[in-house]
Amino acid sequence: MISIVIPVFNEQASLEPLYRETSTVMEPLNVDWEIVFVDDGSSDGSTAVISALAAADPRVHYVILRRNFGKSAALQVGFKKARGDVIITMDADLQDDPVEIPRFIKKLEGGCDLVSGWKVDRQDPREKTVSSRIFNAVVSKLSGLRLKDYNCGFKCYRRQVIDEIRLYGELHRFIPFLAHKKGFHIREIPVHHRKRQFGTSKFGLERYARGFFDLLTVLFITTYLNRPMHLFGWIGALFFCSGAALFSYLFFGRWLLGQSIGTSPLFSISIFLIGTGIQTFIIGTVAELIVYNRERQQLDSYSIREEDR
Repeated sequence: MISIVIPVFNEQASLEPLYRETSTVMEPLNVDWEIVFVDDGSSDGSTAVISALAAADPRVHYVILRRNFGKSAALQVGFKKARGDVIITMDADLQDDPVEIPRFIKKLEGGCDLVSGWKVDRQDPREKTVSSRIFNAVVSKLSGLRLKDYNCGFKCYRRQVIDEIRLYGELHRFIPFLAHKKGFHIREIPVHHRKRQFGTSKFGLERYARGFFDLLTVLFITTYLNRPMHLFGWIGALFFCSGAALFSYLFFGRWLLGQSIGTSPLFSISIFLIGTGIQTFIIGTVAELIVYNRERQQLDSYSIREEDR
């Protein structure tokens, strides 16, 4: 079965056209399919439209959230609701063209685990496209997975990918990054991007500022989650060695020569740096104990591609 998960937030006018277009594309494929709408706290009548679509077609399902929790939460709920072995995500604003769905499926059947869309001719304001290019370049450089469009919501997944990735905050932008770190095979295909027909964009440029902090979160949980001392150890060593070097300069260069160092600002700075280094080491040690306790509880952080029975 193929599940199409669509998060919705105040997209009343586009829902029926999107359903019709998607149905037209899926019917000739001769596969079981479903659409899962996740209403993320809409206030414009989207809920009523979704309910009507579900009443008219048993292949349409929905989840209504009590308030707006954000796209990551909506996708996580949709993944949990979806029953398919293949899951496709797309936005509800009609900018993603359902005609592209068979291409995603074909690419996935070619041996990929996740296929991400690339809006080649993006129909958005220039300020959004420029900032998006910068964001994609930075994430590609730091992640080691070079994609031209991390922000594209049009994606296709094997079930195992979404079963092994937990979304929260605004980590939906980094799903390919998280899957790549798990060892999944990622590919990108160019897709047709249409101009918005109804309503206005729900995202402003401030999301890229938030995206920077989310990027730091992803870098930490994918690189140092199971070895926190590798991060805190280096930071602690930097502080400690800097403080020790400064203290050595004061001790051998001044105190042994009869000069007072107790009132020197450099003495206070050296003690502060040494103390900070020791505290950082302690934080790293506590973090390692937490990881060790988690491993004892068998909360696995690795991903198995296959095994014999």
